[in-house]
Amino acid sequence: MLCACSTGDQAKTASGQRPNVLLITVDTLRRDHLETYGYPRPTSPNLARFAGSATVFDDAQAPAPWTLPSLASLLTGLPTSAHGCRTFYDSLAPSYQALPEQLLAHGYDTAAVTSHVFLGRPYGLHQGFVHFDDELVLEMTRSDEVVSSPAVSDKGIAFLQAKAEATDSRPWMLWLHYFDPHAVYQPHPEYAAQFGSKRPIDRYDGEIAFTDQHIGRVLDALDATGLAEDTIVLLTADHGEEFGDHGGVDHGHTLFRELLDVPLILRAPGFEARRVEDLVRLTDVSATLLELCGVPGLPESLGTSLVPLMRGEPLDLPPSLAELDRNPRLSKAGLVRGDAKYVLDRQSGQVELFDRRIDRAELTDVAAERSEDLHAFATELEALVAQARAIAAAHPDAFRLDLGADDLGDLAGTGYVGDE
Repeated sequence: MLCACSTGDQAKTASGQRPNVLLITVDTLRRDHLETYGYPRPTSPNLARFAGSATVFDDAQAPAPWTLPSLASLLTGLPTSAHGCRTFYDSLAPSYQALPEQLLAHGYDTAAVTSHVFLGRPYGLHQGFVHFDDELVLEMTRSDEVVSSPAVSDKGIAFLQAKAEATDSRPWMLWLHYFDPHAVYQPHPEYAAQFGSKRPIDRYDGEIAFTDQHIGRVLDALDATGLAEDTIVLLTADHGEEFGDHGGVDHGHTLFRELLDVPLILRAPGFEARRVEDLVRLTDVSATLLELCGVPGLPESLGTSLVPLMRGEPLDLPPSLAELDRNPRLSKAGLVRGDAKYVLDRQSGQVELFDRRIDRAELTDVAAERSEDLHAFATELEALVAQARAIAAAHPDAFRLDLGADDLGDLAGTGYVGDE
């Protein structure tokens, strides 16, 4: 389904102009480790405060369990098989049109502050950004050992202050990507007493709290500069993290809920705070933001604007497609539709089916009990992947990166290289 967003639902700003966009993504952030989603530990007071005036989506699904394909999908509205960012060697081809390019073409200034190797220029996600600050990426030798949230926020606040002082009324988009919750989890003394520091999950929670503190600084600066009433703010994550939920750790290796369940919190001028239970997708983000900005949707996007849900209206959304295709031995595809989650291991042909209504943790495979449903799920999954691959076929300029030993060493430092 191609997105043809109308401009009738543009966010109503205080100035009457098109709204600004502040997009905040947090690497490796599990939804169920945030207070807003019921986590008992105080990991995220600033995000909870922000969520109190926003639309909180309770069931947002990532299209992949690792950074590059997930964020490429967020920016393009396309699943992995469509944009082609499957492995560490893939880059988003220039022929794809992404969210910042569309905003730039309609009068927006665009800026990004990145802090992850997959957001470096070689991977192509800089397309459409006039100001692309990848200093933190370039300075990293072992990005898992770098504490970057303070610098990301400092750079973001400097941008906000400059925009507040600007004499033109040009709207803007700013993307801030925070990396600190990614392994290896660094202990932060101010949170060690609260969460502990011996267990990985304790240090992970401390990293979330540390990142929340610095995101709070940006949100405070947005208020202090007087820009908040004219700015859409969207916070989400690229994927989650496993702590033994299904016998493993880290991410990028399964399609279970702990890796695909992500937060999605969106505050837009003119919209009341509410919670949305409907299943939504990161591939819907670009369509939603463009409609809120009064800008036409991306021509190839398979995403759907979530604006009706933000208004409390019903919306019929397609299933959520998730893919993992890092190498032939690690190739899976799955879809989530309603209360069911279907997962296919492409190498072995094994399928799993989970009833999300009674088994949110996805611990009980009911494929054998519901064998009569498997054919329908397989057919639907095959159709979604075929649709995506047809889009990819129209982009012959896709290419593979020539990664050297230093590049692979940096990836190994963040826990990614192994099966590759």
